[in-house]
Parts: sequence; structure tokens; C-alpha cells
Amino acid sequence: MIKKNKFKKESKLLYVLNVVMDVLLVFIGIWSAVSLLKSNFHIEHLPLVGLVTFIFFHVYGVFNSGEKSYSETLFSILLALVFINISSMILTFFYIELIFLRKILLLAFVFQAIYLIIWKLIYHQVYSLLNKPETVLLFGIGKEMSLMAEKVSLNNNRAFVISYMCEELNAVTYKLIDKVDAVMICANINNFNKEKIVSYCMERNKKTYVIPELFEISLFNAKMKQFDDMPAFCIENLHLSIEQRFFKRIVDIIMSLIFILISSPIMLIAYISIKLYDRGSVIYTQERVTRWNRKFNVYKFRTMIEDAEKNTGPVLATDKDLRVTPIGTFMRATRIDELPQFFNVLKGDMSIVGPRPERQHFIEEYKEEIPGFDYRLVVKAGITGLAQVSGKYTTTPKDKLRYDLLYIKNYSFLLDIKIIFQTIKIMFIKVSAQGINTEKLAKKLKKEYVEVISKDAS
Repeated sequence: MIKKNKFKKESKLLYVLNVVMDVLLVFIGIWSAVSLLKSNFHIEHLPLVGLVTFIFFHVYGVFNSGEKSYSETLFSILLALVFINISSMILTFFYIELIFLRKILLLAFVFQAIYLIIWKLIYHQVYSLLNKPETVLLFGIGKEMSLMAEKVSLNNNRAFVISYMCEELNAVTYKLIDKVDAVMICANINNFNKEKIVSYCMERNKKTYVIPELFEISLFNAKMKQFDDMPAFCIENLHLSIEQRFFKRIVDIIMSLIFILISSPIMLIAYISIKLYDRGSVIYTQERVTRWNRKFNVYKFRTMIEDAEKNTGPVLATDKDLRVTPIGTFMRATRIDELPQFFNVLKGDMSIVGPRPERQHFIEEYKEEIPGFDYRLVVKAGITGLAQVSGKYTTTPKDKLRYDLLYIKNYSFLLDIKIIFQTIKIMFIKVSAQGINTEKLAKKLKKEYVEVISKDAS
């Protein structure tokens, strides 16, 4: 029996306060600079600045700062403020009445950064007091549950504490669910058990986190249809319409030309540096696969020694890979090695945003382990993508596929723009560019206290 008084909705008041304060402090930063410089100020121009602020704070997750570590929040703030003030500067060239902003933007940036850094420190403390880490029970089988445990235990903001791990649904499992705040369900659990766990959690006001199987992603944002008095979800094929592909191609051409022009000095320095280091080839070409399984040669600056795979065949890069040159290490960390791919975009082999292009060898391997892996080939491969900005270098192929399918399912021009700006952020985050280091994950996981309930539990 479901009891009404058990249920409550989480308050959004703290989040709303955070949004209001973030935007207000940007305004106060401008006002402080104006007051100090004794410049003229027109309050009717604030809505434009407020709109730009809202967009970039949303893109970089500043409004959701309670769910991030304090250091990541600070980095997001500074990066967002840079783009806010650059955008405000650009606006002054279109609106002559905004000319006053040019004189105060640099000083305003300093004030805004100080105010927001102090505010976020206070907000993080309050958020931590009001939002204690959730105790969770993991429900899954074998390797997939272990992988989930690793991901949860390495969560930067320590929002979750693993209390139990279960592989079988029985009376003991239900008792343990009553002791925790939430349940996390792996994708490899059958639908019957998923339904029972979700229903049990709903009755007891417990949160449920479900890792989706590939077919479940197709239900995301599905259209609602009705047959007489019976509701149904309409699941459409994964694809972009002709209009979407045409518009995306136009944007790719324009943006690739702009990026090539802007990055040309960096590419020239990279070219000279690689050539001087070992006199070897500068541009590395490798066969990759794009839309509808079409093969093409991707261009990258060479970051490894010559003929790195001569004796090993195709292998993935690892953490502290000895084949990577010192110059290559820097270029990988800053993504400079990816810049020549804008010429691939200009040729039409790739798009700015899309699933990362894989090699045929690895696609065949992944298809054996992950049915449906080739669904990502219904769109052009991209320089960056949702999997790159949401995941890490060490993200599993299956999780990357989930992100790729979510991107295709929810494609829009605005989503592409958001991913491009988020890519700029991850260029400065080291962990996103590192190779695979499962040993480090395993050692960290061992430090967590986890009570494992085996199949023999009763």
C-alpha cells in the first residue's frame, strides 16, 4: 500500500537562489567597475548581458555547481566569464550605445571573479550541509557492477557512498534497499527485476538510477501516440533529416574555415616542433570509418614515434604510453594534435560534432561485444562529441556508445554549439586526455568500504 505522507518533492529553492545570485553578481561586478571608473551606466542594457551570462553559465554548468567539486566550479566560472566578457565586447560593435562596456570589461571581470569565488565557497558549504552524500545499493552482475562501483567511488563531489552490492534479488536485497537512500541498477539486469526494484523504490520514496540499455535510449524523448484509448510510444529510426544534414554541413564548412584561420599559427609552431624533434613525418594519417561505414584517412599531428604500431598492430594508447614523444604528450593534453582534422571537416569526411571516428579493426571487435555498436555510423564522425565532453579518455566503448546515441537522438544546432564550448573546457582538464589506467581505479576502489551480498545470502 502506498502511503501519501511518504512522498515529497525535492526543493528547487536552493538551485533558484544559486541562479539568481550568479547572474546578480555578474551585474554587481559591472556596477563596481562602473563606479570605480566613474563611467556612465545604462540599466536598460543589462538584459543583453544577463542573457549572455545565463547562456554561458548554463553551458559550463555553473548553475549546477553544488554537484561539482569546488575546483571544477572555479574553473567553469573563470572560463564562462571570459566568454561572457568577450561576447559583451562583440556586442559593443553592433550597438554603439554599449560603447561604455569596452572600458570596464577587464575590471568588471576581476570583480565578477572575486564575488563569484566567494559566493560559490559559501554555496558549496551550504549545499554540503543540506545535501548529505546518498547511501546507495548497487544491483548488477559481474564486471559491469564492478565497473559501476569504480565510477561511483571516483565521483569527484563524493555525492554517493556505496553501502551494498547485490547480484540477486531476494528478501535480503529488499531489506538492504530499506537501509539506503538510492539504488543503482546496471544495464545487464533483466527487465523483470528492474521493474520490481523500481516499483519497490517508488513505494518507499527511494531514488533509482538506471543505466540504460541501448534500446532504452531509443525511448528517450519518444513521441506519444494514441490508438483509440491506448497510449503508445513512437520510436523513430536513428537518423538526421535531409534539412538537418544540409544545415549541419553549411555550419561545418563555415566553422572549419574559421578554426583553420584562427589556429594556423599554432599549427605552424606544432609543425616546426615535430620536425625539429626527430626529423620524422609531421602529419599522421590513419584509416578511420565515418557515416555508412565509409573509410577515409584522418589527419593528425604525429604524437608517437615513427611506426609506433609496426610490431604490435592496432592497439589503444595507454596511460604514460612509452611510444608518445615529449612533444606528443603536450599536444595530446592540449588537443593540438587534433587541429589538422578541420581539413577533414572541410573535405566532408567528418563533422565538427559527432561520434569519434574509429578504426575498422576496433569496430569489428566492439560489434562482437556490443550489439548495435554500428548504430553510431548513421551520422558523420566528428572531431568532438557528446561522449568526449561527458566522458573521459578511459570511458568504456559501451558508455561512449550510449552518449553517441543520445546525441543522434537529440541532435540540434544548439546542442552542437554547447558541445563545442564544452570541448574548450575539457581541453584544459588532464583526466580527459589520459590513457587507460585501470590499476589506479582498482586501488582507489579498495579504499571504499563495500559490503558485498553474494548469491548465497539468505
